[in-house]
Amino acid sequence: MDIIIESSIEDPERIERRREQIIDAAVRRFAVNGYYRTTIKDIADAAGFSSGLIYSYVKDKEDVLFLVFMSLFRTYQREIPRRLEGVIDPLQRFCTAVRAYCEAVDKNVGATVVGYRESASLRPELRKAIQKMELETNKLISGPIEECVRAGYFRSVNVDLLTFRLVFLAHGWALKHWHFAGTISLAGYIEEGLTSFLNDLLTPSGWKHWKSLVATEVAATAARKPARSTGKRTTRERAAKPVRSAR
Repeated sequence: MDIIIESSIEDPERIERRREQIIDAAVRRFAVNGYYRTTIKDIADAAGFSSGLIYSYVKDKEDVLFLVFMSLFRTYQREIPRRLEGVIDPLQRFCTAVRAYCEAVDKNVGATVVGYRESASLRPELRKAIQKMELETNKLISGPIEECVRAGYFRSVNVDLLTFRLVFLAHGWALKHWHFAGTISLAGYIEEGLTSFLNDLLTPSGWKHWKSLVATEVAATAARKPARSTGKRTTRERAAKPVRSAR
């Protein structure tokens, strides 16, 4: 059963706008004080309005935490399909979906960390609703994986396990952002991760197709903006070169 957070306000646009403010304020306060030490008044103060106003949009603090999760998954479910529009090739769809997921996480670093820290604070029925949303979101990653397997580009693989490993890749950017933000760019993090997965997954047919895609992309980029050669390959160009495999 879907969970509905009730509001005494009837205007949907107003509800959406105020809840975005509440979510943003809650993430900032939860990140500093934790869920249990944060009060509705703390959230209201951070949002810049009264505690009474918050209660027009949520019933209690647990509703606020649930809204944080809902906001995260709605972001994934909006951004990943948007990026996949018009992308037909299975291998391109896989890479695009992974990149879109990581980039969506980057826009919600604080909420992602709060989500990992505070999910146990929700009552069982809300945790089940969150798990359901997560599994629905995972289909945006598992679908392209299955397409690549059917096309012969990926070896036979446990799709569910691989999907969660890729989810961990995306979430890892947020969970260790305190370190990665000073050592690598988001683009570099994503491409290094994709390179590792592709080295493990691509079949000989997959490698041939991947190198063709990379060559086409490099040529298109060069045609748009000629660049001085440095003699160094980009991360995607490095990914086009298979490593020695025991398979």
